[in-house]
Amino acid sequence: MSCQKSSNRLFLLLIPCLMFLLVSCQSGPAEPEGQCTVTFSVSNYRQISFDDLSSSGMSRAEKIYMTLANLSLTVFDAETNKQVISTILHKSVDYEASSTLAKTYSKFSVSLPYGRYRVLVLGYNGSRACSITSLNHISWEENYVPNTFLYCEEFTLDESTNLNRDITLRHVVSAFCVTAEDAIPANLKKMRFISTAGGTVLDATTGFTPQSTGRTSEIAVPTDSIGRQNVRFTAYLFLPEEQITTNYTIQALDKNNAVFCEKHFNDVPLRINYLTEWHGKAFEQGEVETPDAQSSFNISWDINWADTLRLNGE
Repeated sequence: MSCQKSSNRLFLLLIPCLMFLLVSCQSGPAEPEGQCTVTFSVSNYRQISFDDLSSSGMSRAEKIYMTLANLSLTVFDAETNKQVISTILHKSVDYEASSTLAKTYSKFSVSLPYGRYRVLVLGYNGSRACSITSLNHISWEENYVPNTFLYCEEFTLDESTNLNRDITLRHVVSAFCVTAEDAIPANLKKMRFISTAGGTVLDATTGFTPQSTGRTSEIAVPTDSIGRQNVRFTAYLFLPEEQITTNYTIQALDKNNAVFCEKHFNDVPLRINYLTEWHGKAFEQGEVETPDAQSSFNISWDINWADTLRLNGE
């Protein structure tokens, strides 16, 4: 009988210990003092493509909203501008497998000591690797310029900071589009765009390029485009300021990278968040385009394009 009473007393003494362990397991390890986790949520990771923007007669309801292929977050010390965490990269293809994963695609959680920081969030398309040398020098391999969106802001992290921060990306590229009204020739393998201004490097603190050296880019032509008309070719640029003019040379290349047709466009107007278009016969041999001012260009823009919030894509 005494043994049973002793066991009961021992069990009662153990209950507080068990409750403490249970609560500890449920709540997880406590964060170090002077450190906390902040969550950044990108609100407009779904965007209208430039191609959809320029489709004539297309209503807003008919436009296709596409999820940006990549979202990345990097944090810098506000005093030294040194990177304090490794860049976190989310690729949309890794989050499309289930609806549960898709909900976390646009969210980033980082644990940081109290202090002043600059957070950099990039949204961009394409599969080429992004290199962040510093806040002032962001580039992609092979001098690629993707359709790019940016958020860069300083924030202070302390005991009074809102730990759930909503982010709206802004558009930081311009685009020049050539629509070939004539049929794509059988020997066409690439279209080459050569600009005399703009650049391939992005300064996140300004949204402009610090190096307006021009850009040469090549667009591969899929075999199923052969013989088709009204095929579109679009090249992106980072600009040194909000609006510029540049000269473009457009070359048609065969399988040996030999140029078999070339066109020149002078004083092409470009502006961030704008699409500048030219329609015409792109493969007429020997034809040279020298537009008179801006009369030969169509400039398309949708004021809602950069800031449209599309959480569910409806």
